[in-house]
Amino acid sequence: MKKTLIFPACMTIGLSIFPLCAAQPEYKELTTSESILAPYKAKNFDHLLGKIKGLDDALLKMHFKLYEGYVNNTNTVLQKIQALTKQNQSKTPEFAGLKRILGWEFDGMLLHEYYFENLGGDKPLDPNDPLALKMTNDFGGYDQWKADFISTGLMRGIGWVVAYIEPKNGRLVNEWINEHDLGHLAGGTPILVMDVFEHAYITQFGLDRNKYIEVFFNNINWDSASKRFKNKRINNTQE
Repeated sequence: MKKTLIFPACMTIGLSIFPLCAAQPEYKELTTSESILAPYKAKNFDHLLGKIKGLDDALLKMHFKLYEGYVNNTNTVLQKIQALTKQNQSKTPEFAGLKRILGWEFDGMLLHEYYFENLGGDKPLDPNDPLALKMTNDFGGYDQWKADFISTGLMRGIGWVVAYIEPKNGRLVNEWINEHDLGHLAGGTPILVMDVFEHAYITQFGLDRNKYIEVFFNNINWDSASKRFKNKRINNTQE
């Protein structure tokens, strides 16, 4: 066993989200299974079944399975990279290929987690919520922000739409992510994530992406998105 820096349970490891916690990091002996090198585990999103109005459970189950594949592939790629490093094979084409695909698999895992976590809501965003006020400040209002987000989601191609807080001026920006690992704003904090890969909707809606986006908006968990934004604001005040 080794002594490793760990963080309290109230801290969430994500793309860039670290909620404020009063407790301080502490050191303790970790077993191998508790190590930061332990494999990632797929989250269970079965609580969404039967709760996403307009989205079939069969489609959701398929999507969960696909997400689990990204978790498994991330673990496999990291294990192979580690093995090659130990074998002094870090300058080989195999090592380079694995390094290049790691971002695809890892971001595929994280983006799906953000996506599923911001689903399952049944109420609109409170106009007085700090996130709604941010939309008004940066876009002129919720409707203007929504129009921009939807238009981004209707762009030709496959990918993701992510509402980010960018790191330079703290502006809210709706960004198109081409593939999983291309198009991200470096240092940006994801606030709302929408999957617009065809697997997210085509088995139910065919090519009618507009209908799928309508269903998505009817099921946004605004509490989750708002919490991400509030945590980002708290972190900024601590910097």
